[in-house]
Amino acid sequence: MQICTGLGGWTMADFSKIEDKVRAVFDAYTARDATAFLKLLHPDFSFTSPYDDAIDKDAFMERCWPGNHPVMDHRVEHIHTKGEVAFVLYELETKAGETFRNVERLTFRDSLLHDVEVFFGNPPAGHGRWQSDDIRAAAAVRKLIEERYQAIRAKDAEAATAPLVEDVIVFDVLDPLRHTRIEDVRRRGQEWFDGFDGPVSVELNDLVVSADGDTAFAYSLNRYSGNFQAGGSTDMWVRHTSCYRLREEGWRLVHEHLSVPFDPQTGSWSLNAQP
Repeated sequence: MQICTGLGGWTMADFSKIEDKVRAVFDAYTARDATAFLKLLHPDFSFTSPYDDAIDKDAFMERCWPGNHPVMDHRVEHIHTKGEVAFVLYELETKAGETFRNVERLTFRDSLLHDVEVFFGNPPAGHGRWQSDDIRAAAAVRKLIEERYQAIRAKDAEAATAPLVEDVIVFDVLDPLRHTRIEDVRRRGQEWFDGFDGPVSVELNDLVVSADGDTAFAYSLNRYSGNFQAGGSTDMWVRHTSCYRLREEGWRLVHEHLSVPFDPQTGSWSLNAQP
């Protein structure tokens, strides 16, 4: 076995092993094979990016797994390794057909992926470079959204409406046409929670958060399911858009719009529509 000169004394076998691990991680991710992907992760796995601060395995799967964000494909271009650390340059393609490149540092421990740190490259064509303040703002709003949906899963109307401003404007999928006060939204939410027999299941898919100065917006496709106290169940997809403003107390939700498609041929809502 020859020693690879100029690379700190690591053997080519060491390099090929790490590169194989890196490719296995990216292959499982691109193939959306969660079972294979999770087997490659260390129990103490963490993920860091300009949007994410050392999140754990569960948070990564919720935020970053394919289907939960607008990235469609990864194409690995270069892998540089030393010991149990690898730097990977890859190109991303979004569902809108835009492409950009990132670099990731992957660190392995006990032959498993221990941590990932992402460094953003050029944004999609036609977009300016991300500003650090806007990146932090988008991350803060994303965290607010995730905490709010944790409260919805817990059927906690008080916590679920805590980020709303007093004069929030909400266009819900249910009557009335709009809500204009936080207490009305909270009351309606509690009535909805009380109608369920057991937990409310909520999945956020393709969540996109953008921020510019003191304004931010987010949109996603959300799946709601559960069993009703009166019998029967629901399992439906809802389009969700929300708008935020930065106030003295932090980011607050000022407008929310939830909807389902409408079929003009039948005059009915398309409650069975799926992504």
